[in-house]
Amino acid sequence: MHDFTLERHYAAAPEKVWARFTEPALMAQWFCPNPALDVACELDVRPGGAWRCAMGSYVVSGTYVEVDPTERLVFTWAWAHDDDPETTVSVTLTPDGDGTHLLLEHAETAPDAGDDGHRGGWVLNLDRLAAVL
Repeated sequence: MHDFTLERHYAAAPEKVWARFTEPALMAQWFCPNPALDVACELDVRPGGAWRCAMGSYVVSGTYVEVDPTERLVFTWAWAHDDDPETTVSVTLTPDGDGTHLLLEHAETAPDAGDDGHRGGWVLNLDRLAAVL
């Protein structure tokens, strides 16, 4: 199993970045590596609450583990179309000058998914997030 981290600086307040992870319509604007796919997100942002995003025919879902508004969000991650084990994603937001430092950790990904799948998808997603902030 692989873990990886990604870091970004966004020129937006943590509250604005947080909203992009926790409001379904805002999350649907960036949460898909392929901008050509329709995205629909359902989010019950509370510890134990479920989340689900459909990106065209691809569906990913999980459960919120930790919700600390504007600072930290931890959730599980499982694709509907494969039997890969469930993984865990942590997002930590920290004020950074006039913007926000984002640290994303995706733990326990399969070796091939961690290097090419999950990591590659997150890189594209986080770039798209910057574009909508």
